[in-house]
Amino acid sequence: MKNLKTIAIGLLILASCASAIAQSAENLNLNRIVQPPYNSYGRLADGCSNAELLGWKVGVQFYTFNKYTFFEGIDLTRALGLHYIEANMGARITADSDQRISANMPQEWKDKIRRKLVESGVECLSFYCGMNGSGEGFEDIVKFAKEMGWMIVTDPKRADNGGKPVSFYEEILDKYGVKMVFTNHPKDGGAAYWNPDYTVADTQGYGKNIGASIDIGHYMRGGFDTYEIARRYIGIDKLYHFHMRDVSERGPHGLDVPCGTGQARVGEIFNMMNDTQVKPLIMLEYEHDFDNPLPYLIQSVNYINQLCGEIVKANEEKARLGDPVLLYADAAQISPDLRVQDSGAKSTIHDWSKPEQSISWTTSLKPGNYQVKLRYSQPFAGSAVTLAADGEELASLIPSTFTWFDFTEQPLGVIRITKGGQTTLTLKGIQNSFKRNRQNGRLRQDEALPDVNALVLVPTSMEATSQPVDIISRFKGVQIFDGKTFAGWEPNSDGAMDHFRIEKGAIVGGSLKADLEHNQFLRTTRFYRDFELHLKYKVVANDNTYNGGVQFRSVHSENPRTPYEMYGYQADIMEGRIGALYDESRRNTFIGMALDVPDRYQVREWNDMVIRCEGPRVRIWLNGVKTTDYMEPFTQEPYERIGTIAQDGYIAVQIHEGKASEVWYKDIYIQDLTPAD
Repeated sequence: MKNLKTIAIGLLILASCASAIAQSAENLNLNRIVQPPYNSYGRLADGCSNAELLGWKVGVQFYTFNKYTFFEGIDLTRALGLHYIEANMGARITADSDQRISANMPQEWKDKIRRKLVESGVECLSFYCGMNGSGEGFEDIVKFAKEMGWMIVTDPKRADNGGKPVSFYEEILDKYGVKMVFTNHPKDGGAAYWNPDYTVADTQGYGKNIGASIDIGHYMRGGFDTYEIARRYIGIDKLYHFHMRDVSERGPHGLDVPCGTGQARVGEIFNMMNDTQVKPLIMLEYEHDFDNPLPYLIQSVNYINQLCGEIVKANEEKARLGDPVLLYADAAQISPDLRVQDSGAKSTIHDWSKPEQSISWTTSLKPGNYQVKLRYSQPFAGSAVTLAADGEELASLIPSTFTWFDFTEQPLGVIRITKGGQTTLTLKGIQNSFKRNRQNGRLRQDEALPDVNALVLVPTSMEATSQPVDIISRFKGVQIFDGKTFAGWEPNSDGAMDHFRIEKGAIVGGSLKADLEHNQFLRTTRFYRDFELHLKYKVVANDNTYNGGVQFRSVHSENPRTPYEMYGYQADIMEGRIGALYDESRRNTFIGMALDVPDRYQVREWNDMVIRCEGPRVRIWLNGVKTTDYMEPFTQEPYERIGTIAQDGYIAVQIHEGKASEVWYKDIYIQDLTPAD
């Protein structure tokens, strides 16, 4: 929730002298996550969450903060409530070093940047890199972009002026799977792409890795209509990126002003992007007042968020096909240990805290899609629920309210009703919210689920976001272990291969001949983000102290004391934790709730395990029974002392330290679900 006092303090400071604004971001405590996020000045703005709902990522081009270090720029971006930043080649990284961002900077500094981004809840998606058009060193830049996961924003000399042809760049970009966009600078500075005709000529007809960027300020000062340029780039399917701002007037005397206050037709551009469903990166950049850019940014962030909120509501209203169906709490069928208070519009369901509890309504529905909204209160964050009906299911994290008495309405998604008629809709809790432990001050996920007031169903033409409850029966995977060789797999650390072998078409971890001193992992050679993984496992052991598991979205440990470890999620294989989700070497605890267990489970026989990851949602099935359904609350909001939780990484099989035992893994198949760029 907004902390009005801290926001007011932040705004007062912004109004003071520029030297106060330019304090080190480290001193502002902007890089340290607490509850609520910033304990000194609060957030300077509330971010652009409504843009996220529309699929747009809004961030800051670091040049706006060129009087700061890159790490300070990350902190200030986060203070604006934004989650994205664009880097600049040559930017100084920290105040205590002269190291700057470059394609050949030491690995140590690449790792420091990654850690800083994770700790701050900010992603770097792109970087500006000036190029002279000679092509010299270009492949090194592309390799660097690939390693960091960044898109290249640039404006090299064109071929008709002595530069390399676009085909030269495209061949190397395609080799590494990296995108590059051509951006514009002023004509009088000798810029290659000052005229949008040149950008069209050098992007139209090329592949997906070549795109266009619009710097609104430079085009406006060059006398161009940026709305019409955006329309042209959308028409050739090449609008990938913006340096977003507003400008006081079209012409050479136009000044950068907050979005929505100038003549750049920003609102019209956003509405056109919504109508055409394009999803460019949108990086705010201001060049008018480098000593004090934050007032411009605050106003722009708030304007864009409000504008996008209006677009979201307009989309919903346009898609609405009928009157809402309103289902109050007192009309629900509830588990015996739940209770209803009051009646009608004031009724609420209390004491919801367990996965076996359910809240159901039965009502008559026509076949079609319905936008589902939940009215609730809950002053704690981190809880998640599912809603199932007619063989379809939605899952959603539940944002916190101010108190238990402040009710809000939160969209859960759009559910598909295929049969219609008398339909039962069932809410279940899949994870509780967080509260702080009074003894050690740490967060624990054991607070109750929301108090529920009503379920609202709005007939809509919007596409369904629900999935079939039996989604794993639709699996179409490819084999990633051939049963004969370790092709596609590698040891996580030196000596790990001493503890894995292939036998009878299976990867066998561990041995019955000797105890194991510490954990060992065999991992894939590539990262996976969203996927569905199917495999079989069994355990050979002399007692029930066996332990193993399947790591995913995991990375190699950087702790020099535990170089053999992995860091990330694990679908656990141990006594008493059947199909549970463990956070290995990170939170070092089991996360999520135990939903169910398969009947007649025998660990020493072959068992079927399925792991499905999509965005923040992680599900595990064991022998066809869903045992875990977890939604990560910390993909953008950093977790204390850890940072944000990565959504990609290696897949690995584990043999745990302890008494001599073996865990066998075979029939390993995967379906990559990562959305195409």
